[in-house]
Amino acid sequence: MPVPLNIPFLRQGLIVLLVAVALTDCGDNEARTDTASFLGIEEGNPEWFWRDVLAAPLPGASPPREDILRIKDPRVRLDALAELAPTQDPATSATLMAALRDPQIAVAAAAAHDLGAFGYVDAIPRLLKGLGPWPVDYDVPLEVRAAQASALARLNHPGGIELLLSILAEKTNEEWNSEDLQWTRTNQMAFIQELALPGIEALAGTDFNYNTSAPIPWRTESVRDMLAWWEQNREALWALTAPLDEPALAARIKVIVNNLDAYQLRQIDGARFTLAQLGPGVIPYLAEGLQSQNDYLRLHCLEVMEDLTQRVDGKTKGRLAIMASPLLLEDVTEVAAQAANVCGAAKVADPLVIALRRRHETPVLVSVIRALGKTGQSVAREELNLWIRDQDLASLSSDLAASIEGALLRLDAMHPIRPLLDMLGAEDPAISFAALHVLIEITGSDQGLDPLIPPAERQDALAAAAEALDRHQNP
Repeated sequence: MPVPLNIPFLRQGLIVLLVAVALTDCGDNEARTDTASFLGIEEGNPEWFWRDVLAAPLPGASPPREDILRIKDPRVRLDALAELAPTQDPATSATLMAALRDPQIAVAAAAAHDLGAFGYVDAIPRLLKGLGPWPVDYDVPLEVRAAQASALARLNHPGGIELLLSILAEKTNEEWNSEDLQWTRTNQMAFIQELALPGIEALAGTDFNYNTSAPIPWRTESVRDMLAWWEQNREALWALTAPLDEPALAARIKVIVNNLDAYQLRQIDGARFTLAQLGPGVIPYLAEGLQSQNDYLRLHCLEVMEDLTQRVDGKTKGRLAIMASPLLLEDVTEVAAQAANVCGAAKVADPLVIALRRRHETPVLVSVIRALGKTGQSVAREELNLWIRDQDLASLSSDLAASIEGALLRLDAMHPIRPLLDMLGAEDPAISFAALHVLIEITGSDQGLDPLIPPAERQDALAAAAEALDRHQNP
């Protein structure tokens, strides 16, 4: 049965339930065995996790206080961590980060709070990793994720703000659609919202008069004010995260970047998520990674850069595109294709125009053309049309033909939707699958279309696709 426990760090006399949580991760079929360089990981151990690596003490640093972590009574364990947190004990940071995986939610949430409240900036990568990527790291309780997001805000980092907003918007007229939530909806929200609210206040300087017990209209108004604040200040808040040069923090970032090539898919996802969530301050570390001789490391750095475009201003987007341009023009096929994605996400057309003429590999051209469409620039439309005139269109691959249609739909509001609809209705699944990728990219949905069923049975989905594409062309 859950045990009631008073949480000292809230200091409002809140009563919560301590819940035993088994933290489990799904392993991959193949595991890396050369883990000697991983912090806190025994060499040859296939069951390693990023959260453990990012929480482990750096070389020469004090290990966590096992005498505290092994206290059986969670109340006593909680009190011992609370006493340790404000001290200058060199083991404090590692101890609190280890406690983030405590089987008791209240203890883990308290550890997160104290990492933020007492300024342990070296914990930022670990706190970020505790937020996602969703749903890969689905095993972290929402209470702990909320506490970690608030801790990041106390460290002047906005990496958890959108999670906090989604929590505080719940049960208001601004609540997010279920498909947009990065947590499983629950009716037990009051305590979770109490954990989330201090994070907003830490960065905004106000709680926007939000009260978990207030009527829905009042909370809705507060959430709308929060959303407006975030929209207005998001880029500036992300910009304030740079530089990430505190020595212990920098060392942890380098651990991720320098080993991006080595991890299984699940671990790659986690590493990319954490790096992108660090914000623009991670760019110098990615620049170093782009100099690597390892193709996969360069590729994954570029993937982080593409994601990073969502968190930076226009000037920094241009910087990311400049960093990607040499790889777009000169690197191996897979890396060049991903470099094109960076330029497209940054809405920088010039290097893409050059690559359109210089590169001839189909995968690169597909990425370049899709990226040109994403820039939305008139020069992209002009250069793409010139390139198309020089092509034998009948000989183009399905992917290339579909990417052209998608780019033209993005670049020209008058471009007809019929060619893409014809591809979606094609009998050849290779053609319809290529078109389906474009449809999803433009409309955000497959519109219920299945290329594996006979074309005659796709009519309803094709009608939905036509309506969605028409809305895109005529918003």
